[in-house]
Amino acid sequence: MKAEKNFIDYGIYIDRKHAYIVMLNHVIHEALIKEEVVDNTGVLPRSTKINLQQIHLQNDRNEQLKKFCKLVMDKLENAHSLLIFGPSVTKFELQKEIRNSRMLKHVTEKLLVTDTMNKEAAIRFAQDNYKTITVGQQTFTAAKMR
Repeated sequence: MKAEKNFIDYGIYIDRKHAYIVMLNHVIHEALIKEEVVDNTGVLPRSTKINLQQIHLQNDRNEQLKKFCKLVMDKLENAHSLLIFGPSVTKFELQKEIRNSRMLKHVTEKLLVTDTMNKEAAIRFAQDNYKTITVGQQTFTAAKMR
């Protein structure tokens, strides 16, 4: 007999320096990852003389970004759907890593570009994008249709 899993909807605010993970299932919880991330917008100049040091720096930034995305993904237990939002391009890398992950392949995600938010604003934003449904004595969350 298989154990029943409680699938969880998440809101993930992510910017260059941190991520707020809002877990929506009966009660709202949030986890904060304070991991310094270098924004991946440092594009190498178009020049015939590419500096080897710049290439190494870009590779280091890409590795840091991937590690940060993996840290966020490790927090997403029993994920059902994800709302990924924030001002930075980091959210696109997170979306790419989620789509490449075997564990999160079944998860649906929605990506929104937003302004910079503090923790409380991110929690409210995630709550506002999900609605609570009560069936009998059980409470569920569902993504709002727009």
